[in-house]
Amino acid sequence: MSINPENLHGNHYTEAQFDAEVEARLEAKKQQLGDNWEEDDVKSYRRHFVRNVYFDWNEDADEDDFIQFEMMHSLKYFGTSTMGYVKADAGNPLEAPIHGISLDDYAAIAMNLTTFDENELFKAFGIDTAIWQEVNTLWPKRMQEDSTFTIVNLYGEAFMKAPNHPKILALKNGSAPSSTGNSENLNRLKTDKAYYLELEAARSVAYEYGIDGAQWIKDEFGIDLMDFQSVAMEWMTKRNLDFSTDQIREDADFQESVRAHYKERFAADQGGNVADDIEF
Repeated sequence: MSINPENLHGNHYTEAQFDAEVEARLEAKKQQLGDNWEEDDVKSYRRHFVRNVYFDWNEDADEDDFIQFEMMHSLKYFGTSTMGYVKADAGNPLEAPIHGISLDDYAAIAMNLTTFDENELFKAFGIDTAIWQEVNTLWPKRMQEDSTFTIVNLYGEAFMKAPNHPKILALKNGSAPSSTGNSENLNRLKTDKAYYLELEAARSVAYEYGIDGAQWIKDEFGIDLMDFQSVAMEWMTKRNLDFSTDQIREDADFQESVRAHYKERFAADQGGNVADDIEF
């Protein structure tokens, strides 16, 4: 099977031919159902026929191939975007800057609110507290209104890039941040997948035991919430761009073993699980 890496379609047909076949099968189904056809059925039937045509025309493809294809084309065929595959669109009014603050700017400011003095941070972006409050209301409002999840996914990508935003780099060069955290642990979180999976699992277990997981990660490893979330989005994007069901299953098994370890640890710190004292 020969796949075009640009669009993940087979090289033996065009994307236009694929789309035409999907629409032809969709139209045939509509004619078959007649009055029983509901517009709400379009999305589910289209997903069904996209899948059918993909496997009919790419016989050697497996489920992982299709899942990655589906993620790449999710906005086009299903109306929702997927992290790692969404592209900025200058013509989309929801992506237009608010008071001169682009989505990249917004993510950079949000990520660094606790890193720099607010006044210096706002000044670097040419705004003040009043404008920030409005911007911080309107960008989340756009995310909520966007049923395609494009803005949310673009925000996630902007959040990953936030540490390298030119104005943030300029601030770092011109003044010392109020809190730099533990750079060694943060760098390891970005490069060591097992380390990231362990801390992610530990954080979730902490919450189960009534502990603020984000604060626990910061206290134990010097990694604050914004940095952790940024790295989490990086790993999520990598997973989507190189999708593997077997790898996801392996990661889940690893995290389950980690969870068991941290459950014992947190239970011991709290004097044991409540259930330990119950006799049957």
